[in-house]
Amino acid sequence: MSFPDPTWARLGFIEPPDFHNSGHNIGVVIIDKMKPHHTIRHLGDRIKYVTVENDLTINCNNIAFQSSGEVDEEVGEHGLMTILTLSHKPFFLEGKTHVGLSPAANFIVLDHGAFREGEGERLKYGIDWVLKQPNWNIKIILCTGWHASDNPVLLQKTHKNSTVQALNSAVQRGLMVICSNGNTRLGNIMPPIEYFTVGGFNDRGKAERHLHLPYPDEPFGKNGDGHFRPDILAPRVYLTLPFCESKQREEQVSYYWGTSGAATLVTGIAAYLFSKYPELDSKYLRSKLIEYADPIEDYKNNAPRINVGNVIHSLEMQVNLKKANQCLSSVRIAGHDHSIESSDEIERGLALSKLIQQQIVTRQELWKYTEDESDVIRKIAVYALAKPENEYERRLYWKRLSEESEGGVRGWYAHGLLQNTNESEVSKWIPCSTDSNWAVRWSVSEYLARYVESFPQLEKTHDPDLIQEKASKVLQWLKKSKNSM
Repeated sequence: MSFPDPTWARLGFIEPPDFHNSGHNIGVVIIDKMKPHHTIRHLGDRIKYVTVENDLTINCNNIAFQSSGEVDEEVGEHGLMTILTLSHKPFFLEGKTHVGLSPAANFIVLDHGAFREGEGERLKYGIDWVLKQPNWNIKIILCTGWHASDNPVLLQKTHKNSTVQALNSAVQRGLMVICSNGNTRLGNIMPPIEYFTVGGFNDRGKAERHLHLPYPDEPFGKNGDGHFRPDILAPRVYLTLPFCESKQREEQVSYYWGTSGAATLVTGIAAYLFSKYPELDSKYLRSKLIEYADPIEDYKNNAPRINVGNVIHSLEMQVNLKKANQCLSSVRIAGHDHSIESSDEIERGLALSKLIQQQIVTRQELWKYTEDESDVIRKIAVYALAKPENEYERRLYWKRLSEESEGGVRGWYAHGLLQNTNESEVSKWIPCSTDSNWAVRWSVSEYLARYVESFPQLEKTHDPDLIQEKASKVLQWLKKSKNSM
């Protein structure tokens, strides 16, 4: 394929963001790990790397001038790609200018040691420390892994989450917390309504909006409080950056994928608009970004595609920017006996999650819940079953995988089948290599990887348009294998 259009054009900008002014004097906190790299040296002292140790010691380094050294692992690559999406220097491909969305902003990368015991306390300590620093003018916090170490399938109220508790002070101060909504429908838990939550769509790397499609297996629905998530959609494929990966390749560019990338794009837009219109507050900006976004027709996901050009036009037409009011509503869970029989799927999901955590639900009952009308309940039940316990259940898993239409439920059936599998099932696995569901294709890839000497390997792809092409090798092998029998 030809190189993708610049991300700024795909987002609705009329012209590239100005490298020297876009995001000027706006502080953006990015919760992530990051590695040093020569592509960020132009940021100088406008990027800080803040780490919180186990003993709550804070270290603040100017990472722009650190040497990358001999970096073989990919740790910190995610954070680097986030920073580059926002701030990379202009470069040209096929006559088009690519540039970061808010390269003049100030960036604080906060590494609180996620996915380790005590992460919530460290994050709160780090955020509170950052917010006390003078002259950083923090306006935005980007959180791509909000659920931290929580179970992603079992439902709970969002206020119980350690990240939500840690970021409460920032929310109370009126900062815009931007959060990715997740990359597959495997999970049930979604961010709180207080966060501006970003999902993704497949723009095929093109600015022409008639070419845009929903992304297969994109998560959306209600969180544990009963609020629909996400708020808005942004491109999640082929987000083009200067080459920055640890493993050297011949490619001219790197690509950022997923809703982490989509949320980063929205962060860049917000920083751009905050700098261009200093009178904006976060609630008003959030409302405008949603109001002037474009819906995807015939799509069950209510969240629209972001269109920054529409928003800029709207803001230019208004002399006085009004404050936005936000009404929040939530679901209340009653007693467990009542809630598990509730007509509301979120109440039932909260109750079933609690029963599973307390280990007071039988396997027979879980199988009953796999037939529930709600995909939220089915997802919880199949996740809790974990894997087939006998040959009868294994046959039932395969049957359900072929019959189930909801992506997350299918992903958990595939994951369960991946446990205790054997070489004789190859003719069942390979046809799933063209599945639109990432979790199912991942399971096929993992299965084949267990038998490298016997079977061809499946190359996974984030591009829905390339699924068939990547699967052709294993499908051809299976066809030849059957013909030779």
